[in-house]
Amino acid sequence: MIGTRAVVVLMLVLLAACGGGSELDNDSNDGGTTIVLEFEGGALVGGARRETVSLGDTVVVRSVGAVDEQIHVHGYDLYLDPGSEADLRFEALIPGRFEIELEMSGRVLIELTVS
Repeated sequence: MIGTRAVVVLMLVLLAACGGGSELDNDSNDGGTTIVLEFEGGALVGGARRETVSLGDTVVVRSVGAVDEQIHVHGYDLYLDPGSEADLRFEALIPGRFEIELEMSGRVLIELTVS
């Protein structure tokens, strides 16, 4: 039986093959976007990156793998608690550029543009 982590990794590989390496997933069911943050050994797999979503999109920030800090979405002032797997859903109603970071260390994970 394939574990959840193996399925997620396989999905990321397939997304990267189809979308030029981005871990941004456009969910056609609700006009939303899922941003996958995969952690291994406490570090973001692939390093920090830039992502763009459309104004009004439903955005899901999905944390996969162990991370021991809160994830903070600046501008929207939203937090995702530490854990091995969790989702944070919000409406992208504020245009601009925002950092998604690990709160305590200040390490930037994503530079998110909402336009």
